[in-house]
Parts: sequence; C-alpha cells; structure tokens
Amino acid sequence: MSPQSYDIVAYQEQDHEAVCKLLVESFKAKFQALVTLEDQDIQRLLMQVWVQHPDSISGKQLVVKENEDVIGVLSLKWKTPSSSLPKTNLTSLASLIKQFGCFNVFKFLTGMYALDYKPAIDECYIDHLAIRSSHRNQGIGRRFLAFAQQFTVESGFHALTLHVAHQNRQAIRLYHNLAFEIEQSQYNYWRHFWFKEPVWHLSWKERNCIRGENSIEKNI
Repeated sequence: MSPQSYDIVAYQEQDHEAVCKLLVESFKAKFQALVTLEDQDIQRLLMQVWVQHPDSISGKQLVVKENEDVIGVLSLKWKTPSSSLPKTNLTSLASLIKQFGCFNVFKFLTGMYALDYKPAIDECYIDHLAIRSSHRNQGIGRRFLAFAQQFTVESGFHALTLHVAHQNRQAIRLYHNLAFEIEQSQYNYWRHFWFKEPVWHLSWKERNCIRGENSIEKNI
C-alpha cells in the first residue's frame, strides 16, 4: 500500500496496548539499556507507567492503522505547567516493584525522566515518532512529519522541534533533508549514563519555513 492509503487518525484509549508494543519494538535498545526484562514485560511496565489521554490539552497523539492494527504513532506536545511524566502513588509504585523489581522500576522511571523535555511556550515538540519495522521506508514517517508541520502552523506555534542523538546519523540526515536545523547540541549526563549517548541535538524548523514550503507546493 502507498502511504496515502493509510489514514492518520486520533489516538484512542483502546490503542494504548498496541502503541506501547510499537514503542518497545521501535526503541528496544533504549528500553533494554534501562531494564533486565523481556520485551513483553517491558511493554507491561510501559503500559502502567506511561498514560496518554486522548483529550489532553498539552499534547496530541496520532496513529496510522492497517486493518485496525496500529503500524505507526506520532506524539506531539507543547508547554504545560507540570511534567508529562505520570504521578505514581505509593500503592501503584509498590505494585510495580512487586511485578518488575525495585531496580528495574527505579531505572525505568529515572530513564524516562531523563528523556522528558519541556517545550517553550511557542514550541510544538515531537515527543516520539515510531513506525513498525515492516512498514518503514514507505513514506509513512514523512506523512506524519507533514501533519506535524501543518499542525504547527495552524496552531500558531513558532517552531516544530525534536531531539535526535548525535550517534543517530541516519535520522540527522533525514531531518536535515526536511529542512530541520540543529538549534543546539547539549551534553546530558543522565542520558549519557543510562543510554550511552552523551550528546543530543535539538532540531528546529520555524513556522515561516514551513509556510514557505506549503506555498511552493501549492504553486507546483
């Protein structure tokens, strides 16, 4: 199927399990750097720790489906007064420790915190973008990025941003080809400690650049 054959639709609560499974598959190396668990247990832990509400006022998550099966996910977020990480009460924390072990839970939560980013007031941030391995290189990721860019313009944000690890040269080339510019490069101790990736680039694409591209496309 061509990428145009897939519909980008709003995330619903019933997609939670499928999205978590896709995230574990797509970012397997990062999760395995944090915990000594099998993939199914990592998925179970992620499902309990990370919750995305469809009606969130500080973020938006989209999925692409094939025969009702989630094959891609895009998560956008913008400035919110509180952290995007869930508030875990003592009862749920005790349950997590009982299921997955104290050290695994501690590393997982601190690792997720290390990856958390708080956008500026006028910034739309790509929190994650994942495509099932069997459907990559088919243009679905570019469709997601096109949606994110359109959403950035229509919502009045100044820029669309994302983080990419310095070691991920393929992704850096992809975003460069899509006119994303590296706004800043920073050393992050905790990301280095947990994921062995010391330097991360904040890539930036301003709204005026997106508008210019849209104007060119309309005139072609």
